[in-house]
Amino acid sequence: MFKTSLKTELGIYALQENGFHGDQVRVVPLDAAVKATPRVIDTMYKSDGLSLFDGMTMSATIGMLLGVIFGSVVYIGPVALGIIGFLLGAGIGYLIDKKLGQNVRHNDCGPSGEIIISVACASEIEQERAEAILREYQAVALGAFPPQRS
Repeated sequence: MFKTSLKTELGIYALQENGFHGDQVRVVPLDAAVKATPRVIDTMYKSDGLSLFDGMTMSATIGMLLGVIFGSVVYIGPVALGIIGFLLGAGIGYLIDKKLGQNVRHNDCGPSGEIIISVACASEIEQERAEAILREYQAVALGAFPPQRS
């Protein structure tokens, strides 16, 4: 598995130079994964780590607290100003989380590649040679099946 780069093309060329031709080398580009859209509320079992609920909760609590504290001075009262502060804080928190969520990139576990290169080998010697070439050109992940005996 490779990331898209010049090293990928050089690795394929090196394989072809070392006797892997035609159907022996197959290149499969992977489609980009569907990007997860942030959800306002995540469930316990289906979380993508991009929840917008945390920032909303924090800023709504701060807005409500400030509204209740300073509401005793204002004519409409602490309860009404607390509700207004809660709604304004939730809206501001949603906008901040949405803006920051666009810039944050979440790491996925496991190797992340964009191209899979499959090399059919007839013997273990060919398999080791192909693995050495792919390692030389910075493969993200390698896997091997035992060679097929006919």
